[in-house]
Amino acid sequence: MRIDKKFKGLERLGNGDYFLKGEIKTNEELIIELDDILKVEKGVYAKRIEINTTLIAGGGIKAGLGIKAGWGIEAGLGIKAGWGIEAGGEIKAGYGIEAVTFISSQTRIFAGISVYRGSDDCDKTIKCAELRNGEIAYGDLIITKPKEEPIEEMTLKEVCEKLGKNIKIIK
Repeated sequence: MRIDKKFKGLERLGNGDYFLKGEIKTNEELIIELDDILKVEKGVYAKRIEINTTLIAGGGIKAGLGIKAGWGIEAGLGIKAGWGIEAGGEIKAGYGIEAVTFISSQTRIFAGISVYRGSDDCDKTIKCAELRNGEIAYGDLIITKPKEEPIEEMTLKEVCEKLGKNIKIIK
């Protein structure tokens, strides 16, 4: 799915930003190419999300793979990616931020800044396997380990048999 200036339902606001009513939901990759910020009334959900500017969602932002923004990423609720999250500017979430692999911001990262909850009961976690770049301005960083496949021990002869190869082993 591609969103550009001609996208049906896209409004241009007085300050130059773009606005979409409702939510964006697709099982495809979402590519957004605009010359200013895109504000979405509710959430944004896609296989992968890429925007050349800033994405601001009133609800959550979730991608099965990664999220990449030329400028910033901001969600009223949480931000979650099955791969990485990368922003040229700030990353802000009302609740937690989670990426399976990495999070990278050229400036600062805020999690748990919801205006609807107090600091005691708001999810402030920032979970990832690696924080590549960015300052945690607000939130609790939790480094997670990627899931490792169990290692199966075999002799060279057993590997050859499993692969169905007839190989002569030279010592």
